Amino acid sequence: MVNVKFLKYLMITTCILPFLSRAETLEEGIEILNQGQFKKAREIFKPLAEHGDANAAYWLAYTQFKTAETLYVGSNLLKAAEGGNPWAMATLAGTHMPKVTTSYCNYLGWPCDEKWVDKAIEGWERLAEEGDGKAMYALLYHDPSWWQYIPFYRDYRYEKLASKLYKNKGYTFFYDKNFWSSLNRRTRIDYLEKMAKNGDGIAMYKLYYIFKDDDLEKALYWLDRGVRERKYYALGVKGTIGIPDSKMSSKGHNIKETSKRAYFYCYASQVLYRGITECHVGTFFDSNLLRENDSYEYFDKVGGAK
Repeated sequence: MVNVKFLKYLMITTCILPFLSRAETLEEGIEILNQGQFKKAREIFKPLAEHGDANAAYWLAYTQFKTAETLYVGSNLLKAAEGGNPWAMATLAGTHMPKVTTSYCNYLGWPCDEKWVDKAIEGWERLAEEGDGKAMYALLYHDPSWWQYIPFYRDYRYEKLASKLYKNKGYTFFYDKNFWSSLNRRTRIDYLEKMAKNGDGIAMYKLYYIFKDDDLEKALYWLDRGVRERKYYALGVKGTIGIPDSKMSSKGHNIKETSKRAYFYCYASQVLYRGITECHVGTFFDSNLLRENDSYEYFDKVGGAK
């Protein structure tokens, strides 16, 4: 005799589990994307997008753009927009979108249209009401309220909104310096430090630039923490010629800067984040051809040593 209850349970779980699996895999793909592994992330997003996941279609378009598969970007953006992703809608609005001054719409032949402006804002409004911090930030940026045009008062309002944005993971609000001034600077720093302590590499990078002119020791602390935790942006900064060494500079010692140190960090970033960072020897060293054996000798661009 057939167990009807069991059959119903089997049918329900068969319908639900694929969606749960897709949601988990989408998060996996985004995590891999944040590590700079665009091709690997692209292969995760592709089957999800083919099964109708609008968010996956948006991220698929993004990774295709980053990996030079531009032929398919426009169609996947359209699929994501039609599926309800407001960020895809905003992209397809092109320069009609407030605050957007450049677009690939014409250059790459994307199916862009002004109609997506209002739809994107409506989509963000719905998500913001549900507690999506990224949507809250998008509205502040692309659809400013009247109070955002009033000096001093807007600084007060931004400070009051900070807790809500942080709680709902609207972290870009804290990265974006356009929402902050000397009046609410301390609030921004407090939240960026919380984020950095939780492993946010962009927050570490932002703190370095906030502090570097008036508190170099603190700036280098956050930069070095990012390097220790193998964060892309911190390694990128350390891979720039002229960035001081933290342990010695913070104690007032003069260090003879070398491009060799910068090359080391740049190369470390290249190894960890393949496909993003490329280190060219010529950027860091001058060379001289040795004709006797057709080899090169290299000289430090800063110090001059071999």
